[in-house]
Amino acid sequence: MRHTKLLNCAEVIVMNKIFDLNTSQLRVAASFFALTLGVLFSLNVQAQQSVARQEQQAIQQAVALASPSIVRIETVGGVDLVGDVLTGSGPTTGVVVSEDGYIITSRFNFFNSPASVLVTIPQNGENKRFAAEIVSNDESKMLTLLKVEASGLQPISALPKDQILVGQRSIALGRTFDVTFPNISKGIVSALNRVNGKAIQTDAKTSPINYGGPLIDLHGRCLGIIVPLSPQQSGETAGVEWYDSGIGFAVPMEDISRVLDRMQTGETLKPGLLGVSFEALGPLSGEAKVLRVRPQSPADQAGIQIDDVITEIDGTAIDRIINLRQVLGNRYAGETVNVIVKRGEESIQSEIKLIGELTDYQFLSLGIQPARAPLFSEDDGVAIRFVFPDSAAEKAGFKPGDRIVSIDGEEIGSASDLAQFITTKEVDQEVEIAYERDGESQAIQLKLSAFPNGDGLTNIPPADVPPGDVPEDLKLGRFNQKLTGSERTFWVNVPENYNPEYSNGMLVWIHPSGDTMEADVLQFWKDFSAERGLILVGPRAEDLSGWSATDENHVKDVADWVMENYSIDQKRVAVMGLEDSGVLATRLAFKYRDLFRGLISMESPLRIPPPDSNPEQRLMIAFAAATETRSREGIEKSVEILRNKNFPTALIDSEEAGKFSFDLVNSIIQWLDTLDRI
Repeated sequence: MRHTKLLNCAEVIVMNKIFDLNTSQLRVAASFFALTLGVLFSLNVQAQQSVARQEQQAIQQAVALASPSIVRIETVGGVDLVGDVLTGSGPTTGVVVSEDGYIITSRFNFFNSPASVLVTIPQNGENKRFAAEIVSNDESKMLTLLKVEASGLQPISALPKDQILVGQRSIALGRTFDVTFPNISKGIVSALNRVNGKAIQTDAKTSPINYGGPLIDLHGRCLGIIVPLSPQQSGETAGVEWYDSGIGFAVPMEDISRVLDRMQTGETLKPGLLGVSFEALGPLSGEAKVLRVRPQSPADQAGIQIDDVITEIDGTAIDRIINLRQVLGNRYAGETVNVIVKRGEESIQSEIKLIGELTDYQFLSLGIQPARAPLFSEDDGVAIRFVFPDSAAEKAGFKPGDRIVSIDGEEIGSASDLAQFITTKEVDQEVEIAYERDGESQAIQLKLSAFPNGDGLTNIPPADVPPGDVPEDLKLGRFNQKLTGSERTFWVNVPENYNPEYSNGMLVWIHPSGDTMEADVLQFWKDFSAERGLILVGPRAEDLSGWSATDENHVKDVADWVMENYSIDQKRVAVMGLEDSGVLATRLAFKYRDLFRGLISMESPLRIPPPDSNPEQRLMIAFAAATETRSREGIEKSVEILRNKNFPTALIDSEEAGKFSFDLVNSIIQWLDTLDRI
């Protein structure tokens, strides 16, 4: 600032005098002015260099202060893959949190279930190696606590959460490349209270080499422990795909210290669950109005009811759903929260003990296939296209052509309204259904049943969709397409009888390694797809020899492109894989629950732990396998696992392993056509 003022002053003096000078004097003045500018420029460069040196010295001092608390972790043995993510066998990082040998690190480092863990600690000028024991895990914030038999260690110094500011310098440290010196990546704190209030966000580079390491400030104090997290996803590897993206997360050290004594006892910490869900789920969602209460959940036991509005938790006002997530994101199973709900004009207070696991949701069924209605239809009620044999609807006497108009006195405007209403009920609960038949109003009592698995779906008539006007610029038939800014191509087949006034289904085909099988898919699926209103989509692997985990986002972007350009029914979007590509198809279905509502796995057993079954994201699954095939036993076991978790799961027999046939495709496509059944 001082140099800038000097420069401005010199400019004013020269400009005031310049018109009083002769030519000789002008040359002298110009020389003086140039000399002045040169001196000031030199001073400015020196000042910048001085600031850079001071910052470099501050970083070096901060790293030196934190270095004795940073350890190198190596694992021996274990699996090579977690899902489709290569776990790697290289060293990673941990942080000392007590003098007697407790070390905190990222849980990602141990998903491969290693046979043994080795820790190298800088101590008294030497690098000492110890065998380590895994003491406990924090499954909410993806942390692991280790213990080594050592004493006199130097715990890292922590910065209180209320002193962490957006924009301050942050330094991500790891101890992997060199045992003597930590590896360093500098950045800033770019946001606070991210991922449901669990994490600090930084643009310092984070990756598996410094997961478990500290994020420190310029005084060497620990802001938090670096872990992979994702605001959109959960699970073992959520957030890993953001490696080196400029978005990294660290769990505040203060939050870790709060539960460290619990972890030292060996307790596994799980996210604290209340057991309620809401109609709106986005970041801009409004008040926390309860749509449904999970049976036997803490909320259910506390008497919280549908349409209650949660207004306060532990003294924090809940104006929007995101506020509730921020509060509960830092709560664990076993902890008690004080909840206030508004019911009408009454405020009700409850002390609720959170739990770590909810009972898998049991989907309910009437046993009907709704008729396809045109988009933006003003018709009220739900017309029935098909009544499933042995269903509650058949036993109650419903017939195709009946129109359901209300349940328990609540008007039903669409199939979505009907499906959502059913999710608030329980198995064997009776409801009163009002319907119209041949212009006459009738009512009947019906007992809801568990949702069927979907085996043996046959003779289901296709929907009656009339021809429609298609915009001239909209492509029909089979064509290749690229996403904006990408050179990768994918193929799409839109039925020639496509009507944009009606929603269509969509099937994303994940081809096996080495062969896109495009010709086979079109040969066996094209006519069936036209009959059932199904758009086929074929992403291509970047390397035809096989898919990689990085292809996941590309597949999702391809599906999103189709949904943006064509009329797609969200309830009838499915992904299908064959043999080795079944793994990626499964991973996509489990990861993008808001996108995919159906999964078809051909000749590919379940290789990824399934998520919880929940009413917000109904996922239906079908396995197809020949009776005489090596994969049959694994597939039958997979079906059993998924059914035990209350996922509606069908098993479809095929004639020959790894091959399409018209009978097989007919069975699969009828299953796909009924993904929206109620």
